[in-house]
Amino acid sequence: MFVEVIGNLRLPDDVDRDDVEDLLATALESDGEVTGAGSGSGRWHLDVEVSANADQYPHVLRRLATALVGQDLGWVVLRPEHEETGKPARELA
Repeated sequence: MFVEVIGNLRLPDDVDRDDVEDLLATALESDGEVTGAGSGSGRWHLDVEVSANADQYPHVLRRLATALVGQDLGWVVLRPEHEETGKPARELA
Protein backbone atom coordinates (compact mmCIF):
# COMPACT_ATOMS: atom_id res chain seq x y z
CA MET A 1 0.00 0.00 0.00
CA PHE A 2 1.14 3.50 -0.83
CA VAL A 3 1.19 6.51 1.50
CA GLU A 4 1.95 10.01 0.30
CA VAL A 5 3.60 12.19 2.95
CA ILE A 6 2.82 15.82 2.14
CA GLY A 7 4.45 18.93 3.54
CA ASN A 8 2.40 22.00 2.68
CA LEU A 9 4.70 24.20 4.77
CA ARG A 10 8.42 24.73 4.81
CA LEU A 11 10.37 22.52 7.17
CA PRO A 12 12.10 24.18 10.14
CA ASP A 13 15.61 25.44 9.37
CA ASP A 14 17.22 22.60 11.35
CA VAL A 15 15.28 19.86 9.46
CA ASP A 16 15.45 18.96 5.78
CA ARG A 17 13.49 16.48 3.70
CA ASP A 18 16.25 13.88 4.03
CA ASP A 19 15.86 14.07 7.82
CA VAL A 20 12.14 13.37 7.46
CA GLU A 21 12.90 10.49 5.09
CA ASP A 22 15.29 8.97 7.64
CA LEU A 23 12.73 9.44 10.42
CA LEU A 24 10.05 7.63 8.43
CA ALA A 25 12.42 4.84 7.36
CA THR A 26 13.23 4.22 11.02
CA ALA A 27 9.54 4.23 11.97
CA LEU A 28 8.72 1.79 9.17
CA GLU A 29 11.24 -0.76 10.39
CA SER A 30 10.84 -3.76 8.06
CA ASP A 31 7.25 -2.84 7.11
CA GLY A 32 8.10 -0.71 4.08
CA GLU A 33 10.38 1.88 2.56
CA VAL A 34 10.50 5.46 1.35
CA THR A 35 10.47 5.13 -2.43
CA GLY A 36 10.44 8.66 -3.80
CA ALA A 37 10.48 12.37 -3.09
CA GLY A 38 9.73 15.67 -4.69
CA SER A 39 9.27 19.38 -4.08
CA GLY A 40 8.00 22.51 -5.73
CA SER A 41 5.91 25.63 -5.17
CA GLY A 42 6.76 25.67 -1.46
CA ARG A 43 5.57 22.09 -0.98
CA TRP A 44 7.38 18.81 -0.63
CA HIS A 45 6.38 15.17 -0.48
CA LEU A 46 7.70 11.70 0.15
CA ASP A 47 6.33 8.44 -1.23
CA VAL A 48 6.15 5.53 1.17
CA GLU A 49 5.41 1.95 0.18
CA VAL A 50 4.05 -0.08 3.11
CA SER A 51 4.63 -3.81 2.74
CA ALA A 52 2.79 -4.88 5.92
CA ASN A 53 -0.41 -6.87 5.54
CA ALA A 54 -3.77 -5.09 5.59
CA ASP A 55 -4.35 -5.86 9.28
CA GLN A 56 -1.07 -4.18 10.24
CA TYR A 57 -1.44 -1.19 7.92
CA PRO A 58 -3.27 1.06 10.46
CA HIS A 59 -0.55 0.36 13.02
CA VAL A 60 2.20 1.25 10.56
CA LEU A 61 0.38 4.46 9.61
CA ARG A 62 0.10 5.34 13.31
CA ARG A 63 3.84 4.71 13.77
CA LEU A 64 4.63 7.10 10.93
CA ALA A 65 2.31 9.73 12.39
CA THR A 66 3.72 9.32 15.89
CA ALA A 67 7.28 9.72 14.59
CA LEU A 68 6.33 12.95 12.82
CA VAL A 69 4.53 14.34 15.87
CA GLY A 70 7.53 13.45 18.03
CA GLN A 71 9.64 15.76 15.85
CA ASP A 72 7.10 18.63 15.98
CA LEU A 73 5.95 17.82 12.44
CA GLY A 74 2.34 17.01 13.34
CA TRP A 75 1.16 19.30 10.54
CA VAL A 76 2.57 16.98 7.88
CA VAL A 77 -0.25 15.20 6.00
CA LEU A 78 -0.36 11.44 5.50
CA ARG A 79 -2.52 10.37 2.56
CA PRO A 80 -3.07 6.64 2.09
CA GLU A 81 -3.64 5.60 -1.53
CA HIS A 82 -7.31 4.79 -0.96
CA GLU A 83 -8.10 8.29 0.33
CA GLU A 84 -8.59 11.40 -1.78
CA THR A 85 -7.30 13.66 0.97
CA GLY A 86 -5.12 12.81 3.91
CA LYS A 87 -4.97 13.89 7.53
CA PRO A 88 -2.33 15.71 9.53
CA ALA A 89 -0.08 13.35 11.50
CA ARG A 90 -1.32 14.84 14.79
CA GLU A 91 -4.80 13.47 14.02
CA LEU A 92 -3.47 9.97 13.31
CA ALA A 93 -0.96 9.59 16.15
